[in-house]
Amino acid sequence: MIKIQPIVREIVMRELEAYFALTNNYMNMSSYAHRIRPMVEALTKKQVTITSLVVSLSRLRKEFKKEKPLIHDVAIRNITTKLPLSEIIYENSDKFIKKLDSLYKNISVSQDDFFTNTIGTKEIDIICSSNLENKVLKHFKTKPKITNHNFAAVGVSYGPEVFGTPNVFFSLLSVTARASINIEELVSTPTELIFIVAEKDFGKTVALFSDLHRKTNKE
Repeated sequence: MIKIQPIVREIVMRELEAYFALTNNYMNMSSYAHRIRPMVEALTKKQVTITSLVVSLSRLRKEFKKEKPLIHDVAIRNITTKLPLSEIIYENSDKFIKKLDSLYKNISVSQDDFFTNTIGTKEIDIICSSNLENKVLKHFKTKPKITNHNFAAVGVSYGPEVFGTPNVFFSLLSVTARASINIEELVSTPTELIFIVAEKDFGKTVALFSDLHRKTNKE
């Protein structure tokens, strides 16, 4: 027999607003129970009472309070920026990857530049400082699938103490999500998450993480 509790947990975890309302004690559990009862009954294949759902929600609230918060403040050590950036996308092929191996021999990348490449299953994505774009195009001598311009990188650095801490990326992504900033790409190292955003969103992104930096360093 399928139990109610895991089903209720699954539904709440799918609804971020419900999760926060429950863990922060402002959920009307009776009202929410009425809303989810049809879903719970469909999944458990049995009738359930509002009372049983409220009891399940109360147990969940206690459980969630013992866990690490889904979204928490990450202690930011530094913020770095690079712009303007270009994105060059090629079709993935064995021939292209062989040319990729010799790319660094033909172009000089300084510490002031930004350069990263990702080999996907179907595409190879290169994001670089715009001053390197023509050198990349000249090296491959192949027409890109797509070329995008006017991007910027905002790198958020944190200490190795976050290793093993759940939801670090999710917490940082929530900062841009709440501000409706579109993330074009994400690049990461063990102690840095780099947001690639449109140049029009650059100032807003830096301001958001600067506020978080000040907040976490005060604490």
